[in-house]
Amino acid sequence: MIPKRIALFTVVAALGGSLTAHAELPIDQITVARMPVPHPYRLYFTDVNIPSLLDGKMTIIDGRNLKVEGMVATGTFGQTAVSPDRSEIYAVTTYYSKGNRGERSEEVMVYDATTLKLKAEIPYPARHAQALPYRGTMRTSGDGRFLFIQNATPATSIGIVDLKNQKLVSDIATPGCYNVYPAQTANRVSTLCGDGTMLTIALDDEGKPTGKQKSAKFFDPDDDALFVTAAQEGDRYHFVSFKGNAISVDLSGETAQAGKPWPLVSAKDAKGGWRPGGYQPVALHRDSGTLYVGMHPKGYEGSHKNASHEIWVYDFKAQRLVARNKVVHSTGLVVSQGAAPRLFAFDTDKAQIAAYEGGTKLKLAGIRGGFGFTPTLLEAQ
Repeated sequence: MIPKRIALFTVVAALGGSLTAHAELPIDQITVARMPVPHPYRLYFTDVNIPSLLDGKMTIIDGRNLKVEGMVATGTFGQTAVSPDRSEIYAVTTYYSKGNRGERSEEVMVYDATTLKLKAEIPYPARHAQALPYRGTMRTSGDGRFLFIQNATPATSIGIVDLKNQKLVSDIATPGCYNVYPAQTANRVSTLCGDGTMLTIALDDEGKPTGKQKSAKFFDPDDDALFVTAAQEGDRYHFVSFKGNAISVDLSGETAQAGKPWPLVSAKDAKGGWRPGGYQPVALHRDSGTLYVGMHPKGYEGSHKNASHEIWVYDFKAQRLVARNKVVHSTGLVVSQGAAPRLFAFDTDKAQIAAYEGGTKLKLAGIRGGFGFTPTLLEAQ
């Protein structure tokens, strides 16, 4: 009888001999792909990643098929922006010397939007707002020269980074005001204030402040506050309020000039409690003048972040409701520009994006989830 140890050795030896008879597999060559050619439906989806705050990220998505094109790290409470020509991606982020504690330091990371390689790391004071990413927590100037960063320590200020020379050039105190709204045609940046006004800061060619001007009061923050996310059209920003009013503000001059507010809801709909809701409730297709607003029923004080059940479509010039669309629940909207627009509605809870063919009667073109954990900011190419 053959001992088991000898039998096992014989089998292993036989297998080893048979394996060496085959050719070795070729060595894998690791390469880094480039981003596909840019297109109007590219999306930039920023996730602060609340379950693991050290691991925030921006996912870049093809809105035609909702497939991932790329990803960049944004770190802890990373706030993001994309350059006007879409050639660079910016993220201001926090680091702690011991991971989740210890000495705090910050930097602005500059990524190449074609290769997604890190191009630069610009030192930044440890004071950027550690908050959910919104479109106004970090923006570029209209010409792309400067980066405006919302600070909160909790005292509020706006940090101005010169992207050409890669350095912080100004830190401007803005007590009682929050979120940045750059002008498109002038070297100015404005911020929305808790007393119902806007503060506009004029800058010189080096990014230094040359003057501050407060606007007249144009909304009541106690009775009907504004969502801080607005739809931009050149120098004009279009806001919606918690109770369902719209108002536009022109930032082309030294002082912000607000237009006349108009209602998004009829008296009948107001009785049903229909109100805007979510993190990013308004989007504008500029060429057609089509305004999209995410709405939820049975609204109440404090329901302003509730997911939208419907998307209401307005003729912006006529200030008239033209369609109501029942949609999958969403917490934010963005629309592609140019011909054949698509409206994209995201759901923070499911990290999901639903794509709709644009126009007034929205048609679902695709839906996909799994884009992170708690994304709150979506931008389109």
